[in-house]
Amino acid sequence: MDIQQPYNQLLDFQKFSEAMMKEDNVLLGISELSHATGVTPAQLRYWVSQGYIKNYGSNKKNKFSLETVFMVRSIKIFQNQGYTLSASAKRAAQYSDLAHKIRKMFTDRVINVSQNDGQLLINLGVFDAEPTQNLIARIDDEGTKFDLI
Repeated sequence: MDIQQPYNQLLDFQKFSEAMMKEDNVLLGISELSHATGVTPAQLRYWVSQGYIKNYGSNKKNKFSLETVFMVRSIKIFQNQGYTLSASAKRAAQYSDLAHKIRKMFTDRVINVSQNDGQLLINLGVFDAEPTQNLIARIDDEGTKFDLI
């Protein structure tokens, strides 16, 4: 199949993106989470006890989602910037909420994706202020531009 063929002919992009971005059921043990993040198992247990991260297993079998990997990494980044653990966890939760909203916008609004003359075209659906027109994002090596068509 030719790579330049429109992506929307290859697959239903909206369904694909929803499937890729949905909450997953991949769970890591505490040692895998520790290895992935550089945070000790003892610290992770403390963070669970304080409610900063969620444990999906039992007390003796800690299990953590891939989303928790990003939460732990975020907390660690903010701590490295000088924030307290509590402030780091709060900021990480705010960033996580922001990421969920961006993901929702993406899955709600992307109608199709195609490629034309080296540009990626993303149809974001009806433009609310102009209900007769669709908002199209054109992305290439120089940046992103928007059109109403």
